[in-house]
Amino acid sequence: MKRLLTALLATAALGLTACGGSNAQSDGPVDLATVTLKVGDQAGIQQALVEASGALQGAPYTVEWAQFPAAAPVLEALRGKAVDLGVAGDAPTLTALSSTDDIKIVAASRVPQQYGLSVIVPKDSPIRSVADLKGKTVSPTTQGSVGHYLLLQALKEVGLTADDVTVSFLQPVDAAAAMSSGSIDAWSTWDPYTAVAEQEQGARVIRAAQGLAPGLTFLDANTEALEDAGKKQAMQDFIARYGQAVQWAQEHPAETAAIYTRLTQRPAAVADLMSERANRNLVPIDAALVGEIQAVADNYESFGVLRKKVEVSEAVQDLSPAAVTS
Repeated sequence: MKRLLTALLATAALGLTACGGSNAQSDGPVDLATVTLKVGDQAGIQQALVEASGALQGAPYTVEWAQFPAAAPVLEALRGKAVDLGVAGDAPTLTALSSTDDIKIVAASRVPQQYGLSVIVPKDSPIRSVADLKGKTVSPTTQGSVGHYLLLQALKEVGLTADDVTVSFLQPVDAAAAMSSGSIDAWSTWDPYTAVAEQEQGARVIRAAQGLAPGLTFLDANTEALEDAGKKQAMQDFIARYGQAVQWAQEHPAETAAIYTRLTQRPAAVADLMSERANRNLVPIDAALVGEIQAVADNYESFGVLRKKVEVSEAVQDLSPAAVTS
């Protein structure tokens, strides 16, 4: 895999110096030294991995990172052109796509262990299963998040709906405080918040995401940025380099855990758990994956979360290495 990504990156780099993008082919090559690619991240995690891996060394453009606490503000920044490219999960991306045409999915990665996405309860809680949530107060973190999707799927699995619980949308830090104080009975969230709650407060998982959510994370792009030849080329190159970074993370677990320790400022046990669950691989956005994402969109629409039906095939412009070099 590492050799393949290296080869693809080299091919992409040759392409960057040889020709302009689709919007400026008639104007000749684009000088990428003049391009600044603004990338939206969550909690600094992807930036730290990319920088630690050295994947951006030699990049012919400038990358500016912007940090956000969750996917929703990343997507809002994309929609408002504050960033060109952003990291977001499948559910929040679909939520955004149901209300805007200004965003497209340009790359996808899969996390086999679901990055800690789980419904959790305090260690001393009498709640033992999702069925026990009936009549309780639950925070699915922010509306339209992967936590929201997991909660709705988990309730459906046991014959309940959102009407059977009191839903409290809270930003991650507020949700953590609410669970500690007893203001909410359960929390549907993801790492690093799950790992911190498990390791430091003894929180228990009553339903993990396996079988309910696909574990996909996207790199989403602003459509206007995609129409800019230089930025589109920079995105293509960045995605290839990002593929190298996530591969590096798998091959350097100790270094990756150290990154999480620094970012979370938590004990090593939290970082080790996050590192173990965060390994991901870029995956092609082929027909099978589009169908998988469409199923999530259809589920979310049936839950009444999406403002309108999302046709995933119309919201994809694959810029991953395999697509660029094919």
